[in-house]
Amino acid sequence: MGVEIETISPGDGRTFPKKGQTCVVHYVGSLTDGRKFDSSRDRDKPFRFKIGKQEVIRGWEEGVVQLTPRPVCMFSETLI
Repeated sequence: MGVEIETISPGDGRTFPKKGQTCVVHYVGSLTDGRKFDSSRDRDKPFRFKIGKQEVIRGWEEGVVQLTPRPVCMFSETLI
């Protein structure tokens, strides 16, 4: 298991989130067949979580720390 990240639009390339910091993200969750199962954008409410507190799936923990502010990217993770 692991996470793959496809960067569509990069962030600043200099600032990375650290353990204990709060991340605020918009996301659209979809299955491999394209069906959407959740979206913070549809609710117009970003999702907040703290790095390193195991508040999200492992792929988010692994992926978000590799990103700099304001990127647009696609995470792929196999959960089963």
